Amino acid sequence: MAIQYENPPIREALIDIRVALPTRVTLSVLESVHDQVKDRYPGKKRSFHLEGQLSGGDLVGATAKQTPMGFSFISDDGKQVFQARRDGFTFSRLRPYANWIELRTESRRLWEIYRSVATPHEISRVAVRYINQVDIPLNSDYKDYFRTSPEVSPDLQQALSGFFMQLQFPQADFGGTLILNQTTVPPLSPDTHSVVLDLDVFKEPAGMQSDDEVWALLEALRNRKNEFFEGCITDKTRELFGLRKEY
Repeated sequence: MAIQYENPPIREALIDIRVALPTRVTLSVLESVHDQVKDRYPGKKRSFHLEGQLSGGDLVGATAKQTPMGFSFISDDGKQVFQARRDGFTFSRLRPYANWIELRTESRRLWEIYRSVATPHEISRVAVRYINQVDIPLNSDYKDYFRTSPEVSPDLQQALSGFFMQLQFPQADFGGTLILNQTTVPPLSPDTHSVVLDLDVFKEPAGMQSDDEVWALLEALRNRKNEFFEGCITDKTRELFGLRKEY
């Protein structure tokens, strides 16, 4: 069973598939993907991997190196981004978010284009990630809106101006992991608190080759994400999202 809200708090939803590619697949090969998607994704930017290094001793310092990894192809309105990289494929949708069916359908269409050009010989990681931003009234108790929140010792001051919390949950039934990040961010309006609830559920190593296996796993990941999202919020939070329907 799936749940859809009238005004979902989703800031970004994405599907990510990490792969190993043949050595023949160069950046120019990945760039050629744009020829097949530029009608819907006319924007193009190069993607980089940023690697930093710290040094100690007599020469204390830090250095950073950018390695080109591929390309991001962007829709006219900037709301959808398709990444074709040397280490994998990502499709993301920014708010306003419609529904899982649209996200999944477009992701699979683009994945098939990426796969036909890049010809990956291994799928190493499959993930679904949803970044939600929940805006609650100013001076509210977080526990009125979140069933998962920081627990402050009763010997300490209880008022919080901000927090960051990460929880990692092994998912034994499919051999994956769910990472829950929850943190405060600058509010959209002065009379609210804004809390990000970021749910990243993945399997690594993926251990699969066929598309049917990949998309069946993605359905399972999405369902698990939904279970954790609903488990983290209260009915008071659900009221913020408007009408709710199940399908």
